[in-house]
Amino acid sequence: MSKPLDKNEHSSLIHIVLSDLLNWRQDIVDCLAFFTRLPVPAILGPVTQGVPQFSRTSRALPLIGLLLGAISIVPAVLFDRFAYTTPLPALLLAALTIAAMAIITGGLHEDGLADVADGFWGGQTIARKLEIMKDSRLGSYGALALMLSLLMRVSILFYLFENYGVSAGSIAFLASCLVSRVPILHVWYSLPPARLNGLSATLGQPSKQTYATGILLALVATGFLIIPTFGLSAAISALVMLSGSTLLVVSTARHHIKGQTGDVLGASQQLGEIAFGIGLLLFASAA
Repeated sequence: MSKPLDKNEHSSLIHIVLSDLLNWRQDIVDCLAFFTRLPVPAILGPVTQGVPQFSRTSRALPLIGLLLGAISIVPAVLFDRFAYTTPLPALLLAALTIAAMAIITGGLHEDGLADVADGFWGGQTIARKLEIMKDSRLGSYGALALMLSLLMRVSILFYLFENYGVSAGSIAFLASCLVSRVPILHVWYSLPPARLNGLSATLGQPSKQTYATGILLALVATGFLIIPTFGLSAAISALVMLSGSTLLVVSTARHHIKGQTGDVLGASQQLGEIAFGIGLLLFASAA
């Protein structure tokens, strides 16, 4: 039998748990302030002054994704529930959801995807690619990537709403919002900053523990949110597609700019969300 904890050991354990909970609260606050346009409620506490320690703070990114998904899905759920006569078109509800997400994030990740497309395929040298990615103007590659991303994300959600109902579709959307933030952690962890004085370099990289926490959250979310409604095969397929998308982003970024930037991180989220949705639909249980 194990020896019971004495009073001092018990007190020390409580202190460690409370300290970690406070750290989690601070990480959520800082990620909410940094990655969204949402005001941080005063009840959650102050935002860290200056640059947070994203080597640890970024572990809260998947939870922020879950929160953003929950807020974004509210219009679709309300309109579906309170439609006076017939249900509103599933396509409209899907478009409203994606639009709500873009509004509360300020199109942060969409902007990253567009910049990456313009830079990677619009420049000939690493310096020129990075210069294009910093340019606020939208080029043809970026416009095309943005249009296709929105089309695919709306299409996936439309199919879920149409065939599984808004409730089940919303659950799948919540899972994708959480899980698609893990590619950000993977790319961030795997590649060095492409700009030594860029934002990504300033923020630092996730630690191994932070990266592992993100993976654990993704596995738990997929298990609890996807398997009960869509089946184990769909959950595995979704994670495999997500992993493939993430590895592709790492390989492509390494080839084009020898590292990562904030735009690359944003692009990895967009592509991860699409890949997760496609993988889910490939093997989802019959509605």
